[in-house]
Amino acid sequence: MIKIISIDDHRLFFEGLKAIIEKEGDLSIINGFDKSIDVIEVAEGNPDILLLDVHLPGKSGIQLAKEFKSKYPHIKIILLSMEVDFSYIHELEDLGVEAYISKEIETEQLLETIRSVYSGKVFHPSTPSLPTSNVLSESFNLTKREIEIYEFIKKGFTNPQIAEQLNLSIWTVKTHRKNIKQKLNIKDGFKIPIQFRDED
Repeated sequence: MIKIISIDDHRLFFEGLKAIIEKEGDLSIINGFDKSIDVIEVAEGNPDILLLDVHLPGKSGIQLAKEFKSKYPHIKIILLSMEVDFSYIHELEDLGVEAYISKEIETEQLLETIRSVYSGKVFHPSTPSLPTSNVLSESFNLTKREIEIYEFIKKGFTNPQIAEQLNLSIWTVKTHRKNIKQKLNIKDGFKIPIQFRDED
């Protein structure tokens, strides 16, 4: 029997999950937490798998994953989120989290993931390939300067840092950043998997 504990602040999601799992002969959901979370209390349930929501009030699911993997590395963790954020993937791999999946996954895929993780497999979404400079120039019409700034954005540089590196004003960088975002989001629904927050 595969013992599962769920930590999720959406009670309706947990209830639906519980109803699904209870129909499976080889799975058992032994508990669910949705508010105050004590790592030791959860571990005392001796779960095989922890289903952990990424977005929780207080500590995030990623912070909790760090604590669990530090103290109880034998517990396998499946992180769930409404929208998979590719910027988390390398951090989760380094932590040893076994899977990172969307909450919108089909029921059969979720059950398959649980069983596969229990058997020792690891599931992380592949990060989409970022376009090359030629693609950015020819397909998205980015200028040479916009490509330079795009490369810094990929590396997580803020506007002031980019301005300093390229000897530009922050306002110029912000304008270029706005133009890049507009160009990259209009090409056949193609979306670049990097964060485009306005970094002041």
